[in-house]
Amino acid sequence: MSRAKQRAGIPIDLIQPKRNAKIRQPQNQVNYQEKEQVKPTKSASGWTTAGLAKKSIERRQIVEELSKSGPDHVEIGPPRVLEQLRPRQPAGLAERMIKVSRTINQPENPHLLRVAVVGAANAGKSTLVNAIVGEDISVVSQKAHTTRDRVLAVLTNENHQVVFLDTPGVVPDNRHAKMNRTLVTTSWRTLDEADHVILLVDGSWATSSHEKKADMLLLERLGDMKLPTTLIFNKMDLLGYNDEELSQVSEKYQSLCPSITKILYISALERDGLDAVKKELFDASKPQPWIYPSEQKSDMPDLKRAEELIRVEFFKRLHQYIPYMLKQENVGWTEMEDGTLRIDQNVYVERESQQRIVIGANGAVINRVVSDARAQIAKAFKRPVKLFIQVKTKKR
Repeated sequence: MSRAKQRAGIPIDLIQPKRNAKIRQPQNQVNYQEKEQVKPTKSASGWTTAGLAKKSIERRQIVEELSKSGPDHVEIGPPRVLEQLRPRQPAGLAERMIKVSRTINQPENPHLLRVAVVGAANAGKSTLVNAIVGEDISVVSQKAHTTRDRVLAVLTNENHQVVFLDTPGVVPDNRHAKMNRTLVTTSWRTLDEADHVILLVDGSWATSSHEKKADMLLLERLGDMKLPTTLIFNKMDLLGYNDEELSQVSEKYQSLCPSITKILYISALERDGLDAVKKELFDASKPQPWIYPSEQKSDMPDLKRAEELIRVEFFKRLHQYIPYMLKQENVGWTEMEDGTLRIDQNVYVERESQQRIVIGANGAVINRVVSDARAQIAKAFKRPVKLFIQVKTKKR
C-alpha cells in the first residue's frame, strides 16, 4: 500500500508504514522541499499526483503569460494549443432567454393584431410567415412537422404591427398517441393568444380525393370558438392559379365555419398574393399599443435559433424517423477576440447504428450539415461563425 501511495505522488513523510515494514527509496524520487512548483496539492477528494500538479501549474503559467503579453509573444507551440487552452462555456441565460425590449417607440395611432397561423402538416405555414415578414424566422423543409413549437414573427408597417404565431401542423385525433404531446397541443393553445386566425389549406390537396381530417377538425374547432378567420388556399401554382376548381371546397368550408370572413388564393413559395394577405390583416388590426419595436422580427433566443438552423439541415439529409429523434445539447458558446462566434453542439442518437447514418460515409452527411448550418447561422446573426458538432450515442 505504501508503494502504491509513493507512485501516486504522496510525500514520503505522510505515509504511515506498517510495523517493521521496509520502504525502498526510489532513485528518481522528486524532492518536494526543493521543487515547490510540483508539490502535490490536497483537494476534497484526496491528494493529486505530482504529474497532474505539474501540468496544472504549466497551464496556469501559460495563461498568465498570455494575459500579460498576448499570444504573439509566448512560445507554446501550434495555434491549436491556444484553442485548447481557451475556456469553453455553454450558452448563458442571455442566449437562452426570449428577447424582450424595454423601450418601444409607439407611433401615432398604433394598431396591433395577433394572428395564429394554423393548418394541416405541410400546408406551407412557415413558408407563408417567412415570405410575409421578409426573413427566415421559421425553418422549412419538405418533411411534415418540421416546426415543432410555436414560432413568433413580427411584421411592422407604418403604424400597423402584425404578430404571427406560426404553429405545428394539426394532428388528427386518431394519431395523438403516436405524436409528441407538445406538438399535438401547441396549435390549440396558440388560439387562446390570437385575435385573428389564418386557416391555411393546401389547394392541391383540397381538390384531391384524400381524407382531410386535419382540415375538418380545424373547421369544427374554429366554428365553436368564433374567432375571425381568413381562409387561405395555398400552392395555387400547382393548380395553374385556377381558383374555380376550389369553389365548391371553399363553400363547404365556409358553411362548416361561419366565422370565415375572407377567402384568398395565394402561392407562398412564389410570393404571389401576399399583398392581399397583408392588406386583409392590416384592415383587421385594432387600435392598440405595439408590443415589439419596429426593427424586431422575432423573440426567438439566439441559441434556439442556432439549434433550429442545425436541425433543419439534418431534416434535409436524413429520412424516416431519424431526424425527428435527434437531441441537441449546447456545450460551447464562445465569443472570439476577432468577433467570431464559436458554437459547440452535441447531437445525441439512441443507437450506434443511427450514429453511423447521421455521420455518413467518411463524414459526408455531418460535414454538409456543419457547412450549410454555419452559413445560415452566420447569415441570421450577421457575423462570422465557427460551428463544431459531435454526434454521440445516449448513455442508458
